[in-house]
Amino acid sequence: MCSSLIRSCDLRRTAWLAILCLLLASTVPSARAADAQPGGKHCLWRVTNAKAPVYLLGSIHYLRSSDYPLAPVIEDAVKQSREFWFEIDPRPAAERLLGKKIVAAAKYPNGEQIKGKINPKTYAFLQKITRSGMNEWQHLKPWAIAMFLLRHPGYEGVSGAWGIDYHISEEALHHGKLVGGIETVDEHVRVFSEMQDVEGEVLLLQTLIHADEGPTRFAQDVTAWKAGDADRLYASEIPRMKEAPTVWWRLLDRRNARWIPRIETVIKSGKPSMIIAGAAHFAGPHGVLAMLRARGYTIEQL
Repeated sequence: MCSSLIRSCDLRRTAWLAILCLLLASTVPSARAADAQPGGKHCLWRVTNAKAPVYLLGSIHYLRSSDYPLAPVIEDAVKQSREFWFEIDPRPAAERLLGKKIVAAAKYPNGEQIKGKINPKTYAFLQKITRSGMNEWQHLKPWAIAMFLLRHPGYEGVSGAWGIDYHISEEALHHGKLVGGIETVDEHVRVFSEMQDVEGEVLLLQTLIHADEGPTRFAQDVTAWKAGDADRLYASEIPRMKEAPTVWWRLLDRRNARWIPRIETVIKSGKPSMIIAGAAHFAGPHGVLAMLRARGYTIEQL
């Protein structure tokens, strides 16, 4: 999850990568993705009973330039695919629209302020750590403070520009391949805008309370990702899910269920395709893999 210390951020980039910033992004330099053991598994799966190759790629949204090149099996799957479907459409027009809408949704209407909408102790702590930047967040909702403003200094060198989604979308667009989203801009914005203040405050508190775990957790997450262990990535979030079940239902389970019919359309299209989403979406009892298998699809991990 994103961690503490207030600083300005690029809202355009942050909006596009908002969800996994909260799920798998981190605060410290990662282990090299290219260091994975040869012959091992990856967070890459193939639907084997589809008409054409359909790949499912679990992503980490924030990495470093030193995390490249990716494993050959991933690059080969990218080359074979003609269509690419991301959590959100990565094309510039959609990205601009998302940035505009999520920034608007982040603010209270009619000049309202966060004071009085969260616990006084939470408010007092925010004041304590942001004395020089209070005007940056007074009109923002709790989830927006967690998403846009709270960052750990260890983020230096870690960027969405090196994330798996961004890397693959740029490659696909460069080669003129079709790209799109399995979630609309409005659906993505509603993941956050529909949160009650109490839910947003819980998310904000989790961001603050668990900040110091970032360095250790990120190293573990990247190790798990390199080993193709999406179950371990999912398990690392279970304590937070238990703390805030409705928040994490919004972030994971509800979105997974909404995606399945759209992913099935891709599978049945007969076109070589790749679905790219945060790795945690592919694990767990309500994950994408479990739901596809329940519908009769045979899935092989590569």
